[in-house]
Amino acid sequence: MDQPLSLSQNIYVLGIHPKKGGIIPASYTAMDYVLIGSLFLELYLNKNILFEDKRIKILNPKSGNSLHRFLLEKMNRSKRPLKISRWINKLYFSMSFIKKEVQNQLVDKRVIRMEPKRFLIFKWHKPVLVKTQVVYSLIKEIESYIFGGPSAAEEIMLLSLLKPAGLLKRVFPEKERLKRAKRNLKRLMVENQVSSAVADAISASNAVAASLAATSAAASAAT
Repeated sequence: MDQPLSLSQNIYVLGIHPKKGGIIPASYTAMDYVLIGSLFLELYLNKNILFEDKRIKILNPKSGNSLHRFLLEKMNRSKRPLKISRWINKLYFSMSFIKKEVQNQLVDKRVIRMEPKRFLIFKWHKPVLVKTQVVYSLIKEIESYIFGGPSAAEEIMLLSLLKPAGLLKRVFPEKERLKRAKRNLKRLMVENQVSSAVADAISASNAVAASLAATSAAASAAT
């Protein structure tokens, strides 16, 4: 039986062009930052960290996941809790390693393959979807969450990252359906509009999404 994909893995595969491979233009700039944000939310779900006043507090520095452990070790060295946006910026310098780990996990699950590319003296590897049905199924699930309502913390967190990652149009290519999805998503991300079971997840997701938006805006202004 195939292992379910994590939040960071779901975000990454959604950003891959279904036919050409590589990250779609709408997500290319934001993907790195959003991957870090999605990993924070995974650590939150695993009760490794807590968000307080948009800062990250370590609850449990131990994890069996190598990528989670890498982030926790870095954050645990800090003498005081730092803001989410500060950690996004600091961890961006480790983005090459983080992205490669996410890619390797997806290769191990046979969801993607890394295709070697070359142009003149430049060499790189491009992610290509192997199991396209995984992405189509994920898109169907996202549609059901937005139009039917999410029922779990993982679901609301996935929805919260779609806009920062530039993935809404990827999921909803039709203009009218996209507009409706945006309205529903905005409503869903207000705590009193959903069950109390996901209220904490919404608060955490909103904190991360706001930090991602601020960080991405600052990065764009600097280029």
